[in-house]
Amino acid sequence: MENNKSFAEFMNESTVPQKQSSEMTMMEIYVDMVLNEILVKHRKEQLLTAINDALDQNDQDAFMKFSAELNTLEDTHGV
Repeated sequence: MENNKSFAEFMNESTVPQKQSSEMTMMEIYVDMVLNEILVKHRKEQLLTAINDALDQNDQDAFMKFSAELNTLEDTHGV
């Protein structure tokens, strides 16, 4: 069978209704925010562990590096 519909007609039939599309966009934004928060909290935990390890090993360079990254993370994300 041959499909004689134009591209515009095909797109109009296959697109999500406007209300549902905006709801999906809001859901995507919400999911992105939640995932970002999880990633930031996980990175903070990693940095705190690395800082503690650096303190235990008297590694001043590692301590300064991880502390600076933690400060930047806290400044940019407010955690």
